[in-house]
Amino acid sequence: MSLFTVDSNNVFGVGVQEAGKYNVKIVKAEVGTTGRGQQKLTLDYEVVDGKYKGGQIRYQVMTWDDEQDHLDMTVKRFNTFLVAVGVKDGAPIDTLNQIANGVVNRTLAVDAEWGDPNSKGNVYLQVYGYHKVDPEGSKPNGVKRPNGNTTNTPANTQPANTSTYDNNGDQIDISDDDLPF
Repeated sequence: MSLFTVDSNNVFGVGVQEAGKYNVKIVKAEVGTTGRGQQKLTLDYEVVDGKYKGGQIRYQVMTWDDEQDHLDMTVKRFNTFLVAVGVKDGAPIDTLNQIANGVVNRTLAVDAEWGDPNSKGNVYLQVYGYHKVDPEGSKPNGVKRPNGNTTNTPANTQPANTSTYDNNGDQIDISDDDLPF
């Protein structure tokens, strides 16, 4: 019995290398809690068309902030997201779990820009806006990752046909001598 079967459709390498507006499918939605005890919805998106088709924009967090000063903006942000994925007016939303269970495999368009560097100096795409799918397709805007930060690029955004990276963004070097074929 073999360990697994090689599948060219199940590889790292397709990454989103530019900011822009992308038509995406939600491939993962999970509910969790922030360090401040607020509920959050973490979303992973996959681009469905254009030159970055198959590339992912991962770990996008929407926080439910029910403090009086922030509640109106929170409701507006979640409404904008839900309308973009096609939820109809008047639909009651009871929990973030209800949203997470209902949005996987739904499509929408997102505005993605390069975020601020994290504690390791890495810069990743962040989603800042939600829209209905754009019938004209995804529109990268030409803005590449700031500072040419590609040495610690995570697997989901690495340049196509280059080195392989682990989940921490560290490069994995494998020589041809290490391969069994």
